[in-house]
Amino acid sequence: MEHPKSPQVSLGMPVYNGENFVAEAIQSILEQDFDDFELVITDNASTDRTADICLEYARRDKRVRYVRNARNLGAAANFNRAFELSSGEYFKWCAHDDLLSSGFLTDCVRALDANARHVIAYPRLLGIDETGQLTSYVERVLPDMQGSSPASRFRLMVAAHGWDAAMFGLWRRDSLVKTTLHEPYYGSDCALLAEMALLGTFVHAPNAILYSRDHPTRSVRLPSSERLAWQNPGGANANAFELSRRLKHLVAIAYRHRRTAPMGMTLFHLVAWILDPLLIARFCLELVGVVSPKLRTKLRGAGLGALKRIHAVSNRSPG
Repeated sequence: MEHPKSPQVSLGMPVYNGENFVAEAIQSILEQDFDDFELVITDNASTDRTADICLEYARRDKRVRYVRNARNLGAAANFNRAFELSSGEYFKWCAHDDLLSSGFLTDCVRALDANARHVIAYPRLLGIDETGQLTSYVERVLPDMQGSSPASRFRLMVAAHGWDAAMFGLWRRDSLVKTTLHEPYYGSDCALLAEMALLGTFVHAPNAILYSRDHPTRSVRLPSSERLAWQNPGGANANAFELSRRLKHLVAIAYRHRRTAPMGMTLFHLVAWILDPLLIARFCLELVGVVSPKLRTKLRGAGLGALKRIHAVSNRSPG
């Protein structure tokens, strides 16, 4: 019996209660001028109309596959599940609230096809608001990685604290399978990008555009305790240990790929990164939270207030 041929591109859309924007996101995918793809939607047991919307698209277009989890697995596990259920040579995670330009896949596929050393082709990222109107936000472009060593690319991505354009770019599957994938803490995507940078270069596909939507329920706008519940619904508490867990994850990545980049180099870059005064302050807050979550919250609020005042003074025009 002949098995159906895998598409060249798989797109994975993890979603939870995304009824407000998911239809627009799916539509922008189906309107691509590149059609050799599958869209795998992994619904994390949504309680709104997400299932109805996605099932209707799956009924109308055979490229769409809808999978509903029996329970909420948490964001990281749901992201990983979308990838694990896919089969394409190239893979892209899709946020349920973002939009793609019609030539997004064509441009990113062309960039990956052109050079086997490229592991991620990433677009130009422009901000949009709740209504889909462009905002002033434009994410800056990464430095050129051509000719750079794995350790230097690792350093770049660790210091970058993540990059949405790369995170939601097009990834080479045979590189992604060598990674740890997403771990269950907020900021795991930053470590995953650093891991991919050890495996190859990122290339900019400037004609591909990702329209990144900002809105009040976006995960980045959630307080840390709610972000932990978003990642781990069954084990939320007041101290997410986000930075500590990222550092532990990055050390594990450095060890995992020690034959690609010497651990002495990657650990040196991690030490240099962690000596940033703001990161040291965050580590101290996490330690305070072990003893007194309330004090941690109070100190964090005071610190954020001080940073806002400093920023306001630095931006104040002379005279």
